[in-house]
Parts: sequence; structure tokens; C-alpha cells
Amino acid sequence: MFTRSGDDGTTSVKDKRIGKDSPVVEFLGEVDELNSFLGFALSSLTWEDMRRDIERVQFELFQLGQDVATEGERASFSEENVKWIEERTIYYRKESGPVRLFVIPGGTEQAVRLHLVRTIARRVERKLVRLSREVSVNRWTIVYLNRLSSMLFSMAVVANKRSNSQERYFDINRYF
Repeated sequence: MFTRSGDDGTTSVKDKRIGKDSPVVEFLGEVDELNSFLGFALSSLTWEDMRRDIERVQFELFQLGQDVATEGERASFSEENVKWIEERTIYYRKESGPVRLFVIPGGTEQAVRLHLVRTIARRVERKLVRLSREVSVNRWTIVYLNRLSSMLFSMAVVANKRSNSQERYFDINRYF
């Protein structure tokens, strides 16, 4: 579909035309990339709990984008979103058991995809923190993105565990 309305390098955000290179539009593009990579991770997952959780996150990222684009005027993000993602992280952490720090991303394809999307979630979080210095941002959106990367890390570890793939850990004494 061609609207041609963006041919001049602008787009509609919050009922006004702004440059496609604006920090808000840049951030929304980052959220779109994160959502696409969640879909990439989802395409290889066979476990229903992870599939259901990622599908919910994909929906919530649209809400998060709307929240940021409207500078909180249509804020739909709250502490409840954060509580849910914390509960899901705890759920996966219980299954994984204790995890040593500095897991080297790898193992199964499912785990690698989850680690990849985790790193993108971290980048999106950093971009939102930077954006919050320029526009009004609902604090729960930042907290949510922070917790999202934790949940994705936990999911990656569980994906390897469910597939009997051994985690690798960074140990400075091993290489030096």
C-alpha cells in the first residue's frame, strides 16, 4: 500500500507530521525491530509457555510504542505489565535453577535466537533512556524493557536445559 504521505521524509505521530529521523520515530523503529526478532525467536520455539509469553510481549510492545509516541497521553503501560514479566521471569528461573553469571550465548538454535533478541531488547532500553531525556516517557516502559531482557535471558537458559544442551560460561582463568 502506498500512501505517499511519507515521500517528503515525514510521518504522522501524535496527530502531527514529524521527520522520520526524529528521536521518537527512531525509537519506534527500534521497537519494530525488537518485535520482528521476537517473531524470529518465536518461529523456532515449540514450547507453548514460551510461545504464549512471547506473543503477549509482541502485543505489549505495540502498546509500549503507542505510549512513547503519545508521550504518555494514552498511557496504557503500568506496574501491572512489569509485574507480569517479573512473574514469568521467576517461572523460568525456577526451572533453570541457579545460573552462573557470564553465560556465553550458544547452544540450541532456540536459545541463540532468544539471546539475540535479548541483546536487541537491551539496545531498545538504552535508546528509550536516551529518549527520556528529550520527551516525557512513562517510567514503566523503561522498567518493562529492562525486565524483558531478563526474561529472555532466563528463557534462553531454559531452552538449552529443555534440549539437554550444556551452557558455556566465561571464566577469565580459563583463557589467561
